This record gives sequence, structure tokens and C-alpha cells, in this order.
Amino acid sequence: MTRSKNVSFAVLLFMGITLIASPILAMENEDESTEAEYIDNENLAASPESSTKILPGFLKNCANTISKSTGDKVFNYIFGDEKSLDYDTCSEVTGSGKECHDALVKYVAEGAMFKANYNFYLKRGDDLYNICLDVFVD
Repeated sequence: MTRSKNVSFAVLLFMGITLIASPILAMENEDESTEAEYIDNENLAASPESSTKILPGFLKNCANTISKSTGDKVFNYIFGDEKSLDYDTCSEVTGSGKECHDALVKYVAEGAMFKANYNFYLKRGDDLYNICLDVFVD
């Protein structure tokens, strides 16, 4: 009985991770020439309320402005239990810009694992960005 519960949990966990990662992987496989057709100043100027309305190319470009280690730290700060920030992390976060930061936070917060606390995570993302501006950049 316990073994079947463990297997079921593992399968559900794998499915959840797959559901979260598949849109990101799909963005990486898009043809670059297609991307250029819909990424322009007009599209970037609009700030969609929902990240599902944000162009996949815009999200990909935003994600490419920060390193994996910084992305991991930011994710753990907003969605996990990380409590500290450092200069390098904040430099990359603020360097990517508020619009990119907000778009990436919204994208993750709308996922199945985080949707229930969506507003909490958006506030946490704003807090991180403001701390970075106030403490490390100014």
C-alpha cells in the first residue's frame, strides 16, 4: 500500500514538473525567424495583465537576460524559502528591467503549483525588485 502511494506520488510529481517545464522548453525550440515577426516595439510597449498574453519570445528574451544561478536564487526567494539577496543577483534582476522581472514572476505564479497564492507571489516579486533597487543599486 505504501509503495503504491510512493509510486503514485512520484508519477504525479513528474507530471507536474513536466506540465510546468513544457511551455518553457517549447519556447526554446521556436524558430528565431518566426520570433522576429511578433517582437517589436509595439508589442513590447503593452504590459499584459496576464503572462499568458505575453508573447513567448518576450518571455524567452527576458529569461536570457539573467544567468541560471541568478534565476535559481530569484525563484527560491519568491517561491521558496530563500531569505537573502546579494549584489550580483540584484544587479542582474534590475538590469533585466521591471517589465521583464514582472513578466517572469507572473508566468511562474500562474502555474498550477503557485496559482492559489498568485497575489502573494506577485507581491513577493515586487518586494524583491524594490529591495534590490533600494539596497544594492541606489
